[in-house]
Amino acid sequence: MTPASAFRPGGQYFAPLLGVIAVAIVAGLASFYLLGRPAAPADPEPVVEAPAFSATPRPADEPPPPVPLPPLAESDALVRDLVSALTAHSAVAAWLIPDQLVRLFVLAVENLADGNNPSARLAPLRPTQRFRTTGTASQPSIDPASYARYNTHAEIIASIDPVGAASLYRRLYPLITEAYTELGHPDGGFDDTLRRALENLLRTPVLERDVTLVPRAAFFDFADPELEALLPIQKQFLGMGPRNVRAVQASVRDIARELGITPSSLPTPVVVR
Repeated sequence: MTPASAFRPGGQYFAPLLGVIAVAIVAGLASFYLLGRPAAPADPEPVVEAPAFSATPRPADEPPPPVPLPPLAESDALVRDLVSALTAHSAVAAWLIPDQLVRLFVLAVENLADGNNPSARLAPLRPTQRFRTTGTASQPSIDPASYARYNTHAEIIASIDPVGAASLYRRLYPLITEAYTELGHPDGGFDDTLRRALENLLRTPVLERDVTLVPRAAFFDFADPELEALLPIQKQFLGMGPRNVRAVQASVRDIARELGITPSSLPTPVVVR
């Protein structure tokens, strides 16, 4: 077995997917509003129309009631408190280390939609175990044991309540829109950006075979030209291993469905054996 490596296909460190982690943070906030815990008094926020992902309205959907929201710059304390109370899983605390979580969610989704890997913004979430290879030094492959580093992340993502995540997305839309405007999108359109991000994750292949690498000076490329041609975020994602990729993709499809995206319009993940 070759020594542990930083595994940087595409020139980026392999780290958890900030985009799906941000979705988990959104799902955590959903429990606050859906369970009706009292919110601090605040001036009424302007009503911002929730995005419509599907031209055909879903009969079960009704416009959510107005919810008092804290200012965007002051929303972190609420996020940390509510997500910490959502689950006793030990990994959740690390998810709440960054500041400006709503802004981080919006930025991460934009990165995902553009095919880029936002992992550098969440260094605390990097697995404690190093990436490892097997095989020879000249022709290494991913050691399947490396995939286990992401089991916990995938399990937490799979536990997200898709109905709650979608409901809160609509309720938080004023703050999301404000953060998206700050990134230079005054005309909105974040719903389309979110859809493109979800589609990039679903287009990532599920690799049920050995993955051969090409060693470089400080990282590895994929030997398979089709894998090496994937978007940076897709190359990072497939490195979570087939079990975990399947779990995350299933959760992504469930959340997309609850957002009103027609399942048949979404990419079907390809299994490569």
